[in-house]
Amino acid sequence: MEKTLKKHMMKSFYKIESSHLLSMIRRGLTMLVPILVIGTMTHAILYFPNESFRYLIEERVPMISQFLEIIYQGTFGMFSMCLVISLSISYAMEKGEEIDKMFFYAIVAVASFGTQLGMVDGEIQTDILGNTGCFMAMIVGLLSCAMFHRLRKIEGISLRKYTVGMEAIPANAIQSILPATITVGSFALIQYAVTAISGEKNLYTLLTGFAYRGFEGIGNGFLSALLYTVLVHVLWILGFHGSHMMETVAIDNFSAVGENIIFSKSFFDTFVVMGGCGTTICALIGIFLVARKTRMRNIGKLALPTIIFNSNDILNFGIPIILNPVLAIPFVCVPIMALVVSYGAVALGLVPCVTHEITWTMPILFSGYMATDSVAGSILQLVIVIVGLAMYIPFLKMYEKIYDLKMEEKMQNLIRGLQECEEKGQKPDFLQRIDDSGMVARTLLQELKADLKNKKLYLMYQPQVNREGKYIGGEALIRWQHPEYGFIYPPLIIYLATEGGILPELERELVDMAVKAIQQISEKCEEDFKISINITAHSLNWELEECIKEKLEECHVPAEKLWLEITEQDVLTNSEIVTRKIHQLKEAGHRLLIDDFGMGHTSLIYLQSDNFDVVKLDGSLVRQIVENETNQKIIASIVELGRKLRINVIAEFVENEEQKQKLEELGCYCYQGYLYGKPMLLEEFIENLCENHARK
Repeated sequence: MEKTLKKHMMKSFYKIESSHLLSMIRRGLTMLVPILVIGTMTHAILYFPNESFRYLIEERVPMISQFLEIIYQGTFGMFSMCLVISLSISYAMEKGEEIDKMFFYAIVAVASFGTQLGMVDGEIQTDILGNTGCFMAMIVGLLSCAMFHRLRKIEGISLRKYTVGMEAIPANAIQSILPATITVGSFALIQYAVTAISGEKNLYTLLTGFAYRGFEGIGNGFLSALLYTVLVHVLWILGFHGSHMMETVAIDNFSAVGENIIFSKSFFDTFVVMGGCGTTICALIGIFLVARKTRMRNIGKLALPTIIFNSNDILNFGIPIILNPVLAIPFVCVPIMALVVSYGAVALGLVPCVTHEITWTMPILFSGYMATDSVAGSILQLVIVIVGLAMYIPFLKMYEKIYDLKMEEKMQNLIRGLQECEEKGQKPDFLQRIDDSGMVARTLLQELKADLKNKKLYLMYQPQVNREGKYIGGEALIRWQHPEYGFIYPPLIIYLATEGGILPELERELVDMAVKAIQQISEKCEEDFKISINITAHSLNWELEECIKEKLEECHVPAEKLWLEITEQDVLTNSEIVTRKIHQLKEAGHRLLIDDFGMGHTSLIYLQSDNFDVVKLDGSLVRQIVENETNQKIIASIVELGRKLRINVIAEFVENEEQKQKLEELGCYCYQGYLYGKPMLLEEFIENLCENHARK
């Protein structure tokens, strides 16, 4: 029953998490991480809980606090306006708009948001520009973009007939005139209606007023404190700045501090919102304890310096927790638990009442002791954190699983797209696209550059054997272990390196590793042996042959021990450079192999050139060899052709004895596949090689 419930929860959460709306909002929030980090760090310094330090920056050297305040106002003071811009760009990306159209979405969204600033008697409500206006920014930003997008598609409104022959920017500007006018005018009308009917400056102040009036006359008892706690955190999850919206309530109902008063603003700061709203000190500890992925741990590391001082914006917007259907549950429930436990402890006399007002940035344990004049206050904080941690951990694990599924889906979509391009003979364009696949590809390219520089890519080696099972060689296979996506599909690595302009750097590293591997094998195994590496037509457009020659001479390795594999499609590249360099590599002593032979692209002219010594059967032929008579005939023909031209044939993807026996019947006597060994690290490969040769 429990497993079934958990499965249904995972399915529901995954569906919500994968919605286009949340994807747009998440992408928009992620764009704001730089200003979040700057603003949060500045805020932590400005409100550092040490009187001497505060006196220094405010009184002795006021220029410091003034400088920090300017930074804070330039980041968090404009947070909602920045959010409108990032969300509008995210919306345009989701709709697949071209770059020259994206900026018009941002312009219209900013203008629409500007109508909500409550301009009354020439005054502007500037606080809505900061993080207090997050919810308004989300609503106005997304709705204005949706309206603008739909209006642009209407022929009569877009004025397209007047833009024939114009350049892109002027054409898009004219096509945006009427859609922008209608969109901005609609939001201005909403703002006017709110002001005229309610007398409030805008929708934000209207909602704040409703929240305040809901607390009139209910005092400051437990029910009032519970309602306050729930509302603050629900508002946060929805994107409102709950603490700011409920600030008037906190001042009117919970400002007093005394021996007989349990609930006060300092009580909430000390026991309920440790680490910020959501008691996110528990979430942070949970991330360090159970998070497996680098992304979550890195966000935790960034948030740590500010969470200590109860500022959690990096976690709220970086993970994000806001609008997160999974983490919303502990974000609301843990503070409720903290309220109930701390109320019980104080009511039972186990912990003294909060008798001192403390600054909200005071770190945990210190705040508990200073607020109550008792170590019992600190112990109570520890108890709440432990219980809260236990509540957060299952949801953190669930969120990470869901996040992994989303990332895997995006990666599989990219891989499928690449494979489709390979099958159709099309050139992939993922690095130029602005959809999810494009963003994943560009991110991977940047990380590939960094990992290549830091030598994090490596080779694994799969044995190639003869009919007696003796190792006669091995293929070096590139591997890249990504911290989020796991092992990256090797053709994707090559595509990124080729299109990203780093193929020479990648292949220099691969040649270096392969030649050094041959050197190590030769030192431990005296018998003749070879390692093959894969190259492409693009490899031959730079001085790869010189790179190979230099590395072979440096390591004193003969050229005949380094074999070169090139795919059949690349062999067919009609390029004089490719043909000439293939011949040069052959003349230098390398043996050349045609990989994936038999896919239907073959030109027999290349087999007649005497440049190639080996063909490797395409895996699609070998996999179905037992049950597919057509494949048997094709393989038999290739083997016979190879025998007549003195070209050896190696069968890849040999996974069982039945396949091996059928290949042997057809005259193919060299094999590579899981039947003889999976790709393995060099040390294991050498160990297996030595054991194999000792037996044979």
